[in-house]
Amino acid sequence: MYPMVDNGGRHESGIIASEFPLYNYAAYLIALPFGYAHWYGRLINLILSTIATWYFYKLLKKFFTESISFNSTYLLSISIWFGFARKTMPDIFSISLIIIALFYAFSFLTNYKWWQLAAFGLFGSMAVLAKLPAIYALSILVIPILDKQYLLWPKISIITISIFVFLISYWWYFIWGDYLYKTWGYQLFFPRTVLEGITEIKPYLSKAIEQFYFSAFQSFIAFFAFLYGFYLCIKNKIKNPLTILAVTFPVFLTFILKTGNVFALHNYYIIPFVPIMVIIAGIGLSNIPLKFYPWVLAFITIEAIGNQQNDFFIKDSEKFKLSLEKDINFIVPKNEKIAMAGITGPQYIYFSHRKGWGLSPEQTLDTNYMNFLIKRNYKYMVLVKREFTTLPSYKLIDENNNIIIYSIK
Repeated sequence: MYPMVDNGGRHESGIIASEFPLYNYAAYLIALPFGYAHWYGRLINLILSTIATWYFYKLLKKFFTESISFNSTYLLSISIWFGFARKTMPDIFSISLIIIALFYAFSFLTNYKWWQLAAFGLFGSMAVLAKLPAIYALSILVIPILDKQYLLWPKISIITISIFVFLISYWWYFIWGDYLYKTWGYQLFFPRTVLEGITEIKPYLSKAIEQFYFSAFQSFIAFFAFLYGFYLCIKNKIKNPLTILAVTFPVFLTFILKTGNVFALHNYYIIPFVPIMVIIAGIGLSNIPLKFYPWVLAFITIEAIGNQQNDFFIKDSEKFKLSLEKDINFIVPKNEKIAMAGITGPQYIYFSHRKGWGLSPEQTLDTNYMNFLIKRNYKYMVLVKREFTTLPSYKLIDENNNIIIYSIK
């Protein structure tokens, strides 16, 4: 109920208004019997996203051919999904849960099994609590609710559970989250109004569009398959995918505008919409002549995986982060928090395995800002050399090729 981060906050408790820490807590539970390791988050994501990929395939088979279901699922598995399924981030985690939730929702509409309804509510709630944008996918349920082929009472049941998912997420983000922010003055997300978002994203419009034509699939060929599929849907009046797109895109667009330039500057913000895009691309791929199909699929795979190969290895320029903890522990007592100078983000702090505060190079030269830290009993500042052109003038304790450790008490 009180999410915490290591990079302090003004009240130094680390308590922050953020997503519900379901993903974080899962890693913690694994660490209890096995001890801490940084890759638990990767393992959780990889297992869940793999399971969700299978659920995605089974969900599509309810409405599409075997060929479309396979091609869509395959494109999903090599899209941006491939790279982020191995990262310790809640984006794939939440969308995986919402895919599973939707499978059980559609299953309940035809099978009427109450445990499927309960599973929809459970997985749907976990998905939205883990990452709010996942809630946009529930808009798909408008389609069966308006469809006369489904009985009324299952539709009312789905609406009731959807309202429950909405209310529990609203309470967490906008009531409890507001309380956490007002009490501890620290938040992870910074929502904009739609008008603020439009103003903010305008200078980055080309980058925002790039998220759709490149970041989503990590392949230009796959995007052309999407365009071809879209053309076929219009030409042949294939209603299901067009209806799905018409229902979900306006809701997703609202989230884009609410995030402002963050959507344009962070490629993983497109992840929630990728499952929608691969359905249409799967239709395009399924209509390619059989003699060309294996080659197109091979080229898409090579391009998509190739564009993500930078994640397969640790760059030489980044390897110093792996020794930060050891280098700092050699000089600074383990129970001491640190001012980590280089970026305001928490990455260096996380790799140092410490509690502390992230500083920009400009802030290290600001006397008032440094006094803010000193008054909070910070005694040591660790400076990452590559982030600096002008060094601050504090008492130097130790130095190596990558960092400088100062005394600031």
